[in-house]
Amino acid sequence: MFKIAAAIALFSAPVQAANFNLDAVTASEVTAAELALPEAQEPETAYDKAGVLTSLHLMPQAVKSRLLTYAKTEAQFAEFTAMWNPILQAAGMVIGEVTYKADIQMGIVNYTSPKGLVLRRLIADKLNYDALNPTEVHNLKTEMEAALEKNGLPVKASFYVKSDALRPTFVLYYVTKGDENEDHEKQMRILKKGEDIDYDLLETAGVNIVRRDNSFTMLYIGKQLGFKSKVATDEAAAAQKLEDYKKFLAENDKEFLGSRTHKLTEPFTVGETTYNYLLNMYFYQ
Repeated sequence: MFKIAAAIALFSAPVQAANFNLDAVTASEVTAAELALPEAQEPETAYDKAGVLTSLHLMPQAVKSRLLTYAKTEAQFAEFTAMWNPILQAAGMVIGEVTYKADIQMGIVNYTSPKGLVLRRLIADKLNYDALNPTEVHNLKTEMEAALEKNGLPVKASFYVKSDALRPTFVLYYVTKGDENEDHEKQMRILKKGEDIDYDLLETAGVNIVRRDNSFTMLYIGKQLGFKSKVATDEAAAAQKLEDYKKFLAENDKEFLGSRTHKLTEPFTVGETTYNYLLNMYFYQ
């Protein structure tokens, strides 16, 4: 755990939010390529020893049994491996093929685990917190780290993040049991679909809710939750849409968790049809 002083150092710059997709690469897009790498150098400017990352090439995606990073140069990738190979090894992983694809500026570190474990990542910027309050950010980070440990997902690396691409935030890397379908892995996840969440329904369904962040944002641990909402003219139409969607889920091997129909406080009309109800449906991916 890093001291709160590391968080304070993060808030010396103004908040800047931008559209930046940190999970844009999928496993299917990664191909192997052997390249000679320069000798690894000790990280300096991009990784603050107090626990603040200042360069996103040191904040990899964790996909399948590999880490992916966008590194503009081989030198940046060498910096990355100098930092992350020891973290993987300390987590009990065995380093495998290490490659750098200069044409797409991507570095890949493959690893294996005798116990079938994998490293996973959660970035906290989608949660509701005061990004300019270092104490609040620190407390949230500590709360989430404790929840991971309590649920058998030990944290292996955690950093505050200072980047123009994100508002001040932090990232957690932890270990879980791997699965061919990552949606089925036990992970810490964020549900944020824009609709108010039916918290009591999900609790009854056995979802492990870590934090009721606000009415439409939830932090939880478990398999990937799916959510679908539909509008209906009346309760009968909502019931029919529910049955149709449950059939669709069954055909696609999705586990239905529950549904709730809400009467709209402000019905709306499209053409000649007036919609009076909102149907929320929850399932596991």
